[in-house]
Amino acid sequence: MRKYKFVILGYYGFGNLGDELLLKACLKILEANNIPHEKILVLSNNPQETEKIFNVKSVNRWKYFEVIKAFRQSEILLLGGGGLFQDSTSVMSCVWYWGIMRLARFLGVKIIALGQSIGELNSKVSRILTGNALKACEKVFVRDEHSFNLAKKLGCKNLILSCDLVLILKSETEKSKSNSMLINLRPCKDIEKFVKIISSHVKNFDGEKIGVALSGDDEKILETYKENLSLEKIIRVKNFKEAENLWANASCCVGMRLHFGVLSRIFQTPVTLIPYDIKVKEFAKISGIPVINDEWKEPSMPLKISDMIKFDLL
Repeated sequence: MRKYKFVILGYYGFGNLGDELLLKACLKILEANNIPHEKILVLSNNPQETEKIFNVKSVNRWKYFEVIKAFRQSEILLLGGGGLFQDSTSVMSCVWYWGIMRLARFLGVKIIALGQSIGELNSKVSRILTGNALKACEKVFVRDEHSFNLAKKLGCKNLILSCDLVLILKSETEKSKSNSMLINLRPCKDIEKFVKIISSHVKNFDGEKIGVALSGDDEKILETYKENLSLEKIIRVKNFKEAENLWANASCCVGMRLHFGVLSRIFQTPVTLIPYDIKVKEFAKISGIPVINDEWKEPSMPLKISDMIKFDLL
């Protein structure tokens, strides 16, 4: 009998709110599957912070002796949400996660992929590695149809179409009647184009305009365009409670990050998304959210979240 039932791997400990919310959701899903925290281990870029925030044992994902020890003590590797297999920035993401999964299988660990986006995969190497990695999984839960179809094309058999994990988190704060617009930007090659499209509409909004950063990169890019968008302030959101308090006072949202859209749906706030990546476009499509490609679209209320979301892992 191994010490841990699950070891969880994702892009954790890098200061990105979306990924930290994915870990929060993973732990909640494991609790629903009757897995206590003491049977869970997390691989993180910042294990001390992960342990402090989530009250769960964590080790450094870059220290391979610690990772090997973690795998030898664990039964199942859980890929805990996100777009881990993509080469939009570099093929190295596919190489690294494929290598970690191969190591886990070599050490007798089963693998389940949960809440995944697959792609974009522009290179042949990325497609080969991703297909090989997914075929090693007992189950692969993907969060959109594009990922489902691409994974199927790559030869993955145990596919389940689900949703982004963060959608299981619930709001407990009542909406206020304040008049504020939340604006989120992140670095991308078309950022100048998108800022130009939204600037006049944001400036003309009759209320407080708040820049919302979900990561350090967001904070920097919002500072760059603060004057262009007439932002009164920029807030770095670090956890679900801070997000809940901010969205409770918002009347509408315009943003780029996937989890900015997810939070807007959870907190039932009219939103428009800027699809810098296929995963944002797919989420907008299934959530009834308008997207900005070449022209402005007014924010509208996203679909309500079903209470029937479940992930059967065992």
